[in-house]
Amino acid sequence: MAHEERSCGVIPFRRRDGNIEFLLLHSALVRNPDACWEFPKGGIEKGETELEAALRELGEESTLFNIEILPDFRDQVRYQYRRAGMEIDKTVVFFIGEVTDWSSIPSTPPSFEHEFAQKEGIWCVWANEQDATRRLFHPGMRKLLHRASLFIHEYDRLQRLRRPAS
Repeated sequence: MAHEERSCGVIPFRRRDGNIEFLLLHSALVRNPDACWEFPKGGIEKGETELEAALRELGEESTLFNIEILPDFRDQVRYQYRRAGMEIDKTVVFFIGEVTDWSSIPSTPPSFEHEFAQKEGIWCVWANEQDATRRLFHPGMRKLLHRASLFIHEYDRLQRLRRPAS
């Protein structure tokens, strides 16, 4: 019988030079070296809502605390893995957040959960959708990224329609 776990995370993005870039962190805890790039995420503490857990994890893992969560996006990814011989069924709920000030991100990982990628010498990266898709290993995470990107573009389109004509 598999053990169930739930986590929450944020898909952080920024707008830079007319492009959308997503923040990925390099995990120190993943055994598969191809699966190390991920979005900030982690467990839900007692009394926390999903969003509170996602924002806390984002802050702990990236030092980003000032982020605008886009309304009406809540998506999830499910996957299985083994830990200490036990089968784990994991569900991770994600929100999307726009980062307008990323200057607080340190040059070294702020927690033990992340480390420098040996090949690149970086522990975090801002990547466009194509590069982020290439870095994400799990098909579910790649599909999540694509859905998030579509959501951001539709959100932007609707925001433009709501602006009064000048």
